[in-house]
Amino acid sequence: MKAETIGNVLETVRRQSLPADDREYVVALHDYVRDRVRFGFTTGFEGVTPEQTLAMARGHCNAQADLLCALLRGAGFDAGLRFVALDKRILRHAVPAPVLLCLPSRLFHAVTRVQLDGRCFHIDSYIFDRPGFRQQQRRLRASGLERGYGLGRGAGCEWAGRSDAFSQAEPGDLRADNPQFPTLAAAVASRAGNNTLLGIHFNQWLGCVPGPLRRASERYLNSRLGPAMT
Repeated sequence: MKAETIGNVLETVRRQSLPADDREYVVALHDYVRDRVRFGFTTGFEGVTPEQTLAMARGHCNAQADLLCALLRGAGFDAGLRFVALDKRILRHAVPAPVLLCLPSRLFHAVTRVQLDGRCFHIDSYIFDRPGFRQQQRRLRASGLERGYGLGRGAGCEWAGRSDAFSQAEPGDLRADNPQFPTLAAAVASRAGNNTLLGIHFNQWLGCVPGPLRRASERYLNSRLGPAMT
């Protein structure tokens, strides 16, 4: 079977969606990431490339954002990553309570920035596919919480290419001083983020853990997301 690449994904999306204009094309690329890459944790965490995320068909928010940016740039659009400080309470009931307790209060979260028809849009509405989103939304509503199960307030999983759209970030998270990078690798190399556990970056933790235990931890973390994501 031919491995997926940025180029053949672009060819497939264009052939299947038959976009009439740039707006329809960027929306189709958004929907590809949303529907084909499941939200979840991988042993590579923030060390993965867009091609690796494609191959695994799974990634956390920053890996998904990095993949969408690579697709958008491959299609000729001006796109990048804008990192916001995300309230960690969004992960209540999405990760084990001891893990949540040890996380910093604000998480280094990428949203995709794309220039379209002279306007700049910010999105992370691709994180959950429709069934996964509906599952988490039902769980959140039943809990009575404002944030949790991986969803923020006012979360959505649809984007029409005419406004910002978020499932985890919120409009108020966008600030003039948000750091911006072309890729996730550039952000990690700059040490701009704070995605740490007890002050140590997740990738450093993972590098110290034997392979079998890393894979077992990955399976356990993903099992907390519910049946629609596993």
